[in-house]
Amino acid sequence: MSTVEELCAAVAERSGREVRLVPRRMRLGEPSGFVERRADEDIIHFEQETSGLHQAHIICHELAHLLCGHLGEPPAEDEDAAHVELPTIDADMLRLVLGRSHYDGAAEEEAEILGAELTRTLLLAPGDGTTSQLAPALENRKGQHV
Repeated sequence: MSTVEELCAAVAERSGREVRLVPRRMRLGEPSGFVERRADEDIIHFEQETSGLHQAHIICHELAHLLCGHLGEPPAEDEDAAHVELPTIDADMLRLVLGRSHYDGAAEEEAEILGAELTRTLLLAPGDGTTSQLAPALENRKGQHV
């Protein structure tokens, strides 16, 4: 795999759930990425106002949460934010909270380690993907990755 999209497709095939990427400008206080679990898909929201390498790392971190089973079961159809009437709470944030479980320090550490390894794999993969184009920039004069 040489692109984030190919990695997402592999995770989707493994889980049997679509994985969709949504770039967005995160609000102050929001994390740089998060997974929104819906009844039939997982949506990874990630910061659009950052470098391609950082975006890849954010996405890989969120994929790691999925692969490690850190997220709870997706909300049932009747728990979807569209069916809940709380006018003072943003519907997107409500959907996020309904589909997310609390991460403890160990889960974050596990996701960070696996996410970094996934990012590293993309960086070192041959191919035409955005992240693989960065690999030559990370080589020292002897052709070894730093």
